[in-house]
Amino acid sequence: MKKINEWIRIHIQTIIVWFLLLGPIFDCVTALSIHLLHISFTGIMVIKILFLGLLLYDLFFISKCRYKHKIIFMISLLITYMILFTVQVFFQKGTDVIFYECQSMVRTFFFPMVLLLLYNLHLEERLKINSKYLCYVLLLYLGFILFPILTHTGFSSYAYSKTGTIGWFYSTNEIGGILSILFPFLFYRFMNHKKWVLLLGMVILLGVYFAIGTKVPILSVMITIVIFGISYITQLFQKHKWNQLSYLGIGLILGIVSLIFVVPKTSFYKNIQIHLDFLEIHSISDLLTVDKIDHFIFSERVTFLSNTVENYQKAPWNQKLLGIGYIENYATDHVNMKLIEMDYYDIVLRHGILGGILYFIPLLWILILIWKNRKVHFKLDYLVSILLILLLSLFSGHIITSPSVSILVAYILLGGLERSNVK
Repeated sequence: MKKINEWIRIHIQTIIVWFLLLGPIFDCVTALSIHLLHISFTGIMVIKILFLGLLLYDLFFISKCRYKHKIIFMISLLITYMILFTVQVFFQKGTDVIFYECQSMVRTFFFPMVLLLLYNLHLEERLKINSKYLCYVLLLYLGFILFPILTHTGFSSYAYSKTGTIGWFYSTNEIGGILSILFPFLFYRFMNHKKWVLLLGMVILLGVYFAIGTKVPILSVMITIVIFGISYITQLFQKHKWNQLSYLGIGLILGIVSLIFVVPKTSFYKNIQIHLDFLEIHSISDLLTVDKIDHFIFSERVTFLSNTVENYQKAPWNQKLLGIGYIENYATDHVNMKLIEMDYYDIVLRHGILGGILYFIPLLWILILIWKNRKVHFKLDYLVSILLILLLSLFSGHIITSPSVSILVAYILLGGLERSNVK
């Protein structure tokens, strides 16, 4: 056993990196099993649970971190809550739905657990964060989308009505989230290469992002480019590099003109047109109603939020404390299994006051450490990615409640700490 423990101690960082790199393959296998075999539960979720189990084993039996006992205490609180939630589901909803509820709970609580466990390794200096691995992960995802596009073998991004392809993946929202939060890292590396690398890379990236047809990745690209652009232009002004500023201006104009001609031919643009036609919106004034803004901008998430809040308010006190779960109004004529798809609200309403507090403590802990050290320089790619994580978790969801995305979120947050020299 000592040899096994020593091997894990030495190779834990390699295991984590390989788990990240295999993420695109895991998601691809999941999609193929759902699309081709019509099997919704695959062994990939088991692998992710085993990975979490390995990190727990390391924490309890291998780690020598001086803050180990504090992290064990927080992990224990999370596990205790998950047991209480399961017991509540058993007594109030029975055994028929307990697997679905528990599976959903584990998917959601994967993030705070893995964040604490990776933070323990970070404190012990057995986990060094390297953004190049995040770039490799993004390139793998792009490859599993680009190749199916070229070979016409990809799956549709939407079940009906709208156009677009998600490659060999299943969840458009999850993949869109991954492409969004990882984009700043690859863009940062492109910017530090020769200009032709930046140009070629951006053409390929934007081609894939627009082909998916969903809004979130495109908006994330825009936010990233604007923030990086402001930072770069500011540096040029401070250094009085007027020639480079003029070249940048010309390049920006050419880029905008090119997009004006290209964007209308993309799935992204066609989906916007389809959506506007469906809502019978012919001018901006037609859009200025709450219902249409909710439908067009938020994909009815505000409506889903309102319905779930209403069900939460009607719930007994124990469900307000521990959460109403993932099946609302169970055993009635008004059963609802639709997620709000706004992570913060989904967590608090489905896991109650107690679950919500325990869930957000690790995230707030890390964010407070980053804020305290905000004057310490760390790379802009981490800053932009963390900003996108916080925004997308609120408006589009599937960021901190999906294991495929949340493991990357945990890695990125700890990368922010590492760049700030935080211990």
